[in-house]
Amino acid sequence: MEPEIFGMLGLALIVIAWLPGIVETIRTKQPGMKKRFMLLYFLGSASLAYYAVLLNSIPFLILNSLAALVPLVHLYFHIRKYGLSGLLKPTPSP
Repeated sequence: MEPEIFGMLGLALIVIAWLPGIVETIRTKQPGMKKRFMLLYFLGSASLAYYAVLLNSIPFLILNSLAALVPLVHLYFHIRKYGLSGLLKPTPSP
């Protein structure tokens, strides 16, 4: 059996697990992450995506590229709700 099948299976399961949170954020138009977490999540995922390129690992490249998009969705709705100046203020309580 091709070892990459396990990578693709893991990729599919993780993306399926993310979907409810992303759909909820888009549906309610409410950011679901704190700003610091958005930044750390994005930087970590982008770094892992680059590492996956170096390893030539397609499943991990796709996974970490998608993972880098997750905080960008939250950031988009945060900016829509609070504006760009809201990025410099403490995260408001829900």
